[in-house]
Amino acid sequence: MASGVGSVMETVHFEFEWERSDGIQGAELGTTWAAFRLMVGNECLTRVFDTHARTVRSSIFIPLYPLAEWIAWNWWSLLYEPYAHWLSKPRHYDRRHNMLFVCDGITMPSVEFRPIGKHVQVIWSPFQHPYQRIDYLGQGTAVVDHTQLMESLYALVESVCARLDQENITETSLLQGWKAIKESIDDPEESAFCQAVGVQGKDPYFLKQSEENNILQAAGMVPEKLHADFFHVASWNALSDQASLLFRDIRWIEQNPGNWKKLSLLRATMDAPNKNLMPWDQGYALARTMRTSLGCNGLKFSSLDEIGHILGGSANQLEQSTQHKEIFTGVEAVVGENRNASPGFVFKPRNRPENVIFTFCRAMCEYFFQPGSPSLILETNTETQKRNRAFAAEFLAPAELIRSRLAGRETTREEMDEIAYMMGVSSYVVAHQVQNHGLAVVRDDL
Repeated sequence: MASGVGSVMETVHFEFEWERSDGIQGAELGTTWAAFRLMVGNECLTRVFDTHARTVRSSIFIPLYPLAEWIAWNWWSLLYEPYAHWLSKPRHYDRRHNMLFVCDGITMPSVEFRPIGKHVQVIWSPFQHPYQRIDYLGQGTAVVDHTQLMESLYALVESVCARLDQENITETSLLQGWKAIKESIDDPEESAFCQAVGVQGKDPYFLKQSEENNILQAAGMVPEKLHADFFHVASWNALSDQASLLFRDIRWIEQNPGNWKKLSLLRATMDAPNKNLMPWDQGYALARTMRTSLGCNGLKFSSLDEIGHILGGSANQLEQSTQHKEIFTGVEAVVGENRNASPGFVFKPRNRPENVIFTFCRAMCEYFFQPGSPSLILETNTETQKRNRAFAAEFLAPAELIRSRLAGRETTREEMDEIAYMMGVSSYVVAHQVQNHGLAVVRDDL
């Protein structure tokens, strides 16, 4: 769902002024000593309470070299590796995305950057530093533009490198590593390779030849538009095998004999998505348009057959164009189209009918948004997955229909469960519709 991510775009600014570094050991640290402030929109993420001086201030005093080095070491993952709950701990996600892990013992705020596509979610929380006698005070989330964040990070590292050069400090790991990164950024093929490695949480500059070969082999089997999604959820030790399985599923979809004329015609007549909307809002809008076009406002869908019928597909067509089989971890479904521009689906087996229907609708969303291209339905929270979850929720359980069934501006889990039962969806879907659309305040004490 799209919960926890707003639609208001903010900007990130790394602000600093060089300061005198009396008594600071290490040339790189002393040279880059600065008053540093991190701003996201109007929020100051470096606002601290100094427990020694008993004052609140917006800047911290740190050497910027370790921060620039952390940004450079983690560049490709920091900017391209989305968050996935089942991969977070085994891949040590926070080390590459949370500023707490900047080295050399300097104090930093708990700020995590989570790429979700064309945007990045920034999450910050209070943190009490055990040794520095300062408490970070802020808490919140924001959505920032990926390009704007990348430019801000780039400018910070460039400033630190220029400062080192100005002081004739040339033999540092930062300068060497940053030179390699800039060369990769300027080479489209090299950049694409580094991104594919980065989404796995790996460093593209320290790979074995066999690992490079596996990446390139997998990339050759998987359509380019799927590279980011595939490489994010695929197992590092099984890239070629999983790419081969995905290739077979896509080939089956392309060769299935389905012919959903009504559905393909409906897609052809749909307006292009409003680019000014956030992806999840695009999903909501498409769902409302489709329900109106299909004349199914107010209908409850209890099975795939019912949805297939509304979409112009017979039970036989649905069976011909659908497979249920185990895919690899993190993939809920694969969707694409055949030569008739009709969809084909490979679904992970699910026990609950409402979960099968929800995944089907998520896949249907990508059929409309990605014509001519296969798509992966994942457990992750990237923009694409938020969009298709929003579509599925609104198509199956329209917000206005839920609003009409709520007793008032406050609701309970029990009431939402009852509404979910009446609408034939999971309680999870209704709860998130209530939250995302601000339909009511959820009270557990009523």
